[in-house]
Amino acid sequence: MAEALPEEILVEAVADAPVVQQASVGQQLRAARLEAKLSITDVAQTLKFSPRQIELLELDDHAALPGMTIVRGFVRSYSRLLKLDTDALLKMLDAASPVVMADVRPPDNMGLAGVEGDRQQVGPLASLAIVVLLAALMLAGWHFFGPKPVTSNHPVAASAPATITPMPVVSPQPAQPDAALGVAPSTASEQAVAAPVLAFVFEGRSWLEVVDADAKVVHSAENQPGTQLSLAGKPPFELVVGNATKVKLTYGERVIDLLPYTRADVARLKVE
Repeated sequence: MAEALPEEILVEAVADAPVVQQASVGQQLRAARLEAKLSITDVAQTLKFSPRQIELLELDDHAALPGMTIVRGFVRSYSRLLKLDTDALLKMLDAASPVVMADVRPPDNMGLAGVEGDRQQVGPLASLAIVVLLAALMLAGWHFFGPKPVTSNHPVAASAPATITPMPVVSPQPAQPDAALGVAPSTASEQAVAAPVLAFVFEGRSWLEVVDADAKVVHSAENQPGTQLSLAGKPPFELVVGNATKVKLTYGERVIDLLPYTRADVARLKVE
């Protein structure tokens, strides 16, 4: 029978064993993409992300991306595309980049004048005296500095009431073309109403990208909560809205519900 090793030797052997470090979220996404034989451009076109965002995500450079809420949406969409364990990747992401809670503290000075013993009580007689004094000062000021009555030696002028003549109200008239200058009336096309605009109201931090019909990026930036944004361009517009549940959208006079177009906290839709 082989002789059992002492417990001290077993503990040292376990301590000296190499530690296998688990691949990061970005490394797992990159490895799965390469295994699926997809390029960064392929993934960007499928998920409607920019190639730069895909590169930063695979490099785990979360600070260069627009907030952890958007990063979680990116990871969720990317992992589903590659058929990875989304929940496991999100747990790793939260562990690597925990959400920093705001440090909310009550103000040092809550508006108290002092401790209970330092407070002085004003009696009812003192309050009454203050009111009487103020009233006397007001009467004196009115007597010495108030408007003086206008007197007249003419008996009729002194007793006749003042007459107020109202000013006539002139209604504005539409401008007429000057026939002498040869100015023709404006055509119907010149009086056409301007094209409607996209109006956003952000109740939470949200990444927004808007591309018009000419493939021009009208807007691509992070928007802070409590702000509003109006955009104009050539419709139809392609929209990518992060944290879509915290964004209100109208197009002209039409309210657009983002919920039917939202997947993984990101809404993708075309507005025309």
